[in-house]
Amino acid sequence: MFAKQLKSEFFRNLLTLMTGTAIAQAIPILISPILSRLYTPEEFGVLALFMSAASVLGVISTARYELAIMLPDSKRDAMNVLMLSIGIAMVVSLASLVIILLFQQPILTFFNTPELEGWLFLVPVMVLLMGVYQSFNYWSTRNKTFKKNSAGRISQSVGMSAVNLSLGFAGAGSIGLVIGSFIGQAIAALVLAWRAITHPKEWKMAFSIKLIRKNANKYSNFPRINTPHAFIDTLQNHGIVLIIIYFFTKTILGSYNFAYRVLKAPVGLIGSSMYQVFYQKASRSLNEGTDIRPMVIRIYRNLFVIGFPVFTLLFIFAPEIFAFVFSEQYRMAGEIAQILMPWLFLNYMVMPVTCVAVVMNRQKGAFLISLTDIVFKAIALIVGGISGNYEFAFLLMSILCSALLLFAMFWYYRIASITFVKSY
Repeated sequence: MFAKQLKSEFFRNLLTLMTGTAIAQAIPILISPILSRLYTPEEFGVLALFMSAASVLGVISTARYELAIMLPDSKRDAMNVLMLSIGIAMVVSLASLVIILLFQQPILTFFNTPELEGWLFLVPVMVLLMGVYQSFNYWSTRNKTFKKNSAGRISQSVGMSAVNLSLGFAGAGSIGLVIGSFIGQAIAALVLAWRAITHPKEWKMAFSIKLIRKNANKYSNFPRINTPHAFIDTLQNHGIVLIIIYFFTKTILGSYNFAYRVLKAPVGLIGSSMYQVFYQKASRSLNEGTDIRPMVIRIYRNLFVIGFPVFTLLFIFAPEIFAFVFSEQYRMAGEIAQILMPWLFLNYMVMPVTCVAVVMNRQKGAFLISLTDIVFKAIALIVGGISGNYEFAFLLMSILCSALLLFAMFWYYRIASITFVKSY
């Protein structure tokens, strides 16, 4: 049975993405014990603020039209959706640049990050690079060139890690982390877009204002429904950074960010790879009129078997592991990781099947789940912040969000039936 699964297209593609993701995740994890001795938790806090600003804008920079690249039957239609996606990203990037030029000093003062003075302009460029990467990532997935997806992830990781190490040894401080993330994103976008850059004729011939308008209207659910959803979804991970820094110190923020940075590796290794492959498989199954509930159950089962032992060990020993591996100043990061472990485990379980909401056109329901999640997180952090107890804040957040994810697991399974499909 297992040998038959390995021969299937789904598992071959999944293995390709998992291999790339494993390498990409392994590199920063392997050098983390070095980085933790070159950079302080407070400096990781500055990185968290920079990446939060870029990520919140980046995820909506394409109006989520990159998700629609998978859907058209016609290759030319899909190419015009991609060009639409990147065009919108350019507009969003330019608008964010204007805002930064006008309000740079108030922004730096509010977040108490004088370290970013002169570097804040990288945020708009990062937003554009994220838009390009996201668009060509789905273009590659549509074409089943999963090796290119993996190459993009690996190149991003290598570029970021090399710069982080080099500037860390040079004593660059938090700016070394910021520049490393920027360079990594730029390399990844270049790898995925390389063929389009070197073969522009095909794209010029495919370009059509009429087709762009037609597809923009056809897939208007993505900017209308999925974009607010994606914005709220991003706030789940990045928006809470703004609340943490308001109530607590950059050291606490940096410890949280470092813990999340390290622990998202096992989540990203399987979860994000399975998401992309499952999205392609589920889209095709929908067109064939096939119920995808059995696939959802298999994903839940396999992820539980793989992840439960790992997350259990981390839950028990996280503070000691962080202190030993990353130095004593990161014990706080381990304590925060221990508190958040149940939520992280359930997030790892649910993440690969979230594309069901897009495939089944049930994005409004998924949006409400994401909105509830960010409300729960905000309530937990505000309550903990008012009491001045960061441990209580993270504990309350873990409890509330874990309960919501248990509901989400059932909901995604329930809508994964052909009877729940709503046409675009």
